[in-house]
Amino acid sequence: MLTPEQKEHAIELLQMGDKLEAVRYLQQVLQIDAEKALLLTEKLEQEVDAEDEEILDELKARQEEARKHPPVDVGRIVGGIFMGVGCILLAIAAWLGVSHYQFAQRAIPVQGIVLSYSSYESKSDDGRYTTMYTPTYQYQFEGKTFTYKSSNSSSSQEYEVNEKVNILVDPLQPKEILIDSFWERWFVVILLGGMGTVFAGMGYLVYRVLGNSYKSN
Repeated sequence: MLTPEQKEHAIELLQMGDKLEAVRYLQQVLQIDAEKALLLTEKLEQEVDAEDEEILDELKARQEEARKHPPVDVGRIVGGIFMGVGCILLAIAAWLGVSHYQFAQRAIPVQGIVLSYSSYESKSDDGRYTTMYTPTYQYQFEGKTFTYKSSNSSSSQEYEVNEKVNILVDPLQPKEILIDSFWERWFVVILLGGMGTVFAGMGYLVYRVLGNSYKSN
């Protein structure tokens, strides 16, 4: 009867490809003839082959499972989301820029005044409050008086009340105007374009760096 140590040593000899030495070893430690030692060696060899085959089958099963259900590449997902948001912001900025340009091409310039300001308190992420001012303009077009409340607000009053301003008026829809100033025409475009560039750039870096490092792991 083989002890666990003797069996392990015989298996090690078989795994090294020295079957004859394994037979001699078993013949010596068990005091049996060569035929019985050979039969026992072949039985051990079959056990080793079965274990090796079982291990290979398990490895194949794991590889197949990994192929069917690949792990999530977080770096590429996060990078893709950032790039997607960046592209959306850039697209909006481009659309606004083109829209403002086309509006200016068909609009008629008139002169208006800053009629008044409305204000509200804006709370920042750190809990601080800032007073924001929204101007209302008054202008005349084809003998009619119109008022327009700006969609943009700022922490300071860009104009004085009753100050004259240049206004671009849509001749087909006189209530649609655009204040002919850099702030009104291009601030939002530049802001969204800058944010889009930052988001897209960060997303690309995350996609390439984290994605590649994940792939290498």
